[in-house]
Amino acid sequence: MGKYVTKNQKKDEKRVVSVRIRRPVFEAFKGASNAAKEIGYSMTLSGVFETAMEDAISEFKEISGIDYKDIAKIKLDKTWESQYRTKTSNKISKGQSQSDD
Repeated sequence: MGKYVTKNQKKDEKRVVSVRIRRPVFEAFKGASNAAKEIGYSMTLSGVFETAMEDAISEFKEISGIDYKDIAKIKLDKTWESQYRTKTSNKISKGQSQSDD
């Protein structure tokens, strides 16, 4: 990729997830997160949750041999490219019809 121009990636899109966590675990995490901030570190629930999900996916890949993360990435890339091509072709066709007038 270029030095100044980067390609937008569908994988950068975030989703909101709601989970129930036992109160003692949540309170402990909140305390540890606050303490981490005081000494120059950071812990976020979203970061921990995303890392845990990636670890679980990798663990299941070892068991099943199926890489669901790769499957999801390929599917998102195809969707992203398809949407980009549609937007680009619409802009081109609009530009051509205006120049024909």
